[in-house]
Amino acid sequence: MTVEVMSKSTCEIIEKSIEHYGKELQSIVCMEECAELIQAISKIQRKGLNEELKGHLAEEIADVMICIRMLRMMYGINSADVSKWIDYKIERQANRMKGGK
Repeated sequence: MTVEVMSKSTCEIIEKSIEHYGKELQSIVCMEECAELIQAISKIQRKGLNEELKGHLAEEIADVMICIRMLRMMYGINSADVSKWIDYKIERQANRMKGGK
């Protein structure tokens, strides 16, 4: 599996955001965005899926995907390393399902 490549303009905006707010604050924002995604999923589990909640979930997924891009830039994580871990974990899950877990 390959990791999505960022456009030059997206990279520039994220870099400016990191410079403007700093790594520490941006890391905290990323944690908060992950928590908001958790809340959106939880709300769907409690209330069921409807168009409003589906739209909110899509928004929160987008926020987390942006944060993942930012975290990769801040901490020097390249696409190849992420892809390697994605492949490993998906294969591990497939093996677990074959074993009945």
